[in-house]
Amino acid sequence: MLMLLCSFQSRLIAGTHRAARASISMSSSDPLKVFVVGGTGLIGSALLEMMATAKAPGVDCVGYCNSRMGVKLSPGGGEEKTTWKAEVKFTDEYVASCASPGTDICIADCSASEAVSDNYAKWLAKGWHVATPNKKCNSGPLDRYQKCMNASNATGGGKWYVEATIGAGLPVVSTLRTLVATGDEIRTVRGIFSGTMSFLFNTWDGKSPFSEVVAQAKAAGYTEPDPRDDLNGMDVARKVVIAARESGLMISLEDVSIESLVPKNLEDVSAEEFMKRFREGDASMMEKATKADAQGNVLRFVGEVDVRAKTAEVKLAEFPKSHPFAGLSGADNILEIETKRYGDEGSSTPLIIRGPGAGAAVTAAGVYGDIIALSKSK
Repeated sequence: MLMLLCSFQSRLIAGTHRAARASISMSSSDPLKVFVVGGTGLIGSALLEMMATAKAPGVDCVGYCNSRMGVKLSPGGGEEKTTWKAEVKFTDEYVASCASPGTDICIADCSASEAVSDNYAKWLAKGWHVATPNKKCNSGPLDRYQKCMNASNATGGGKWYVEATIGAGLPVVSTLRTLVATGDEIRTVRGIFSGTMSFLFNTWDGKSPFSEVVAQAKAAGYTEPDPRDDLNGMDVARKVVIAARESGLMISLEDVSIESLVPKNLEDVSAEEFMKRFREGDASMMEKATKADAQGNVLRFVGEVDVRAKTAEVKLAEFPKSHPFAGLSGADNILEIETKRYGDEGSSTPLIIRGPGAGAAVTAAGVYGDIIALSKSK
């Protein structure tokens, strides 16, 4: 199989925001002005640090914000903080005030906010660009997604970069777009889209209680604070929707068949009670693992899009131990893309993309890569 192996490495250092201030420079070529939403979060802080220590020509960070305050960065290295009042958060006027009049503005949305993504269509329509790992918009309601696409494709519209919404810094979205743009026909996209679920099933031996593996992963910070947010399959489903849309299949979350690993009777209990009672399903999980092992297989939590059949699903499935999905380690993601060229029809093997699919540094690198590409396309 053709392997596309990608890895991004970045060291997060102290003084991220001080370094970001020092990265600002005046330029007669009107560099792209970047404003980071969620700039004090893990991904936002990593992005600010990258823009400071690996400064790209034609890119200036002019400010950042979180839900409590905004920070305007000046060319001299100073900063001006503004505390938001009541429910009023950052506004377009505030962002514009951070940049010089008439310059290109890029919003780097490093939040996971639905409310922030509601602004994308408006920003794109006014010529502002958006680079983001936030999956809420390009996996959300189809009409909102279409408004963003229409605004971006219109004359004078801003560009919408979403590489980091699947696989952190892996080149998944750009690969799908290249295949489509060059006339290839995508048949299926399937893979292990979740770093958390990858870690769980790469770690679990199928013999020890699955609930113990989840508890250990939670304690180590590999899962969400409430592991049900990983186990219910919704994160994978969002990425499946994004992959489907990039492949030309316009579906919504409601169209994805999801096999949740959260028992029905534990869906509505508290997070604490869930962790105490999740072991009730250990026997069932062990039975599935034993059955798979007897066939020489392993269990993996996967998402799949079948473009021709117009179907999408998230499920726990068996794969031979020789399959690429069975040979992952840690929290790696892996996607298998079958197309007219890459597959039986083209007398080829599917295209495989594999690498780290989670983590602040690799995700920020994906966003920064989009920003740099945007600056070069001006």
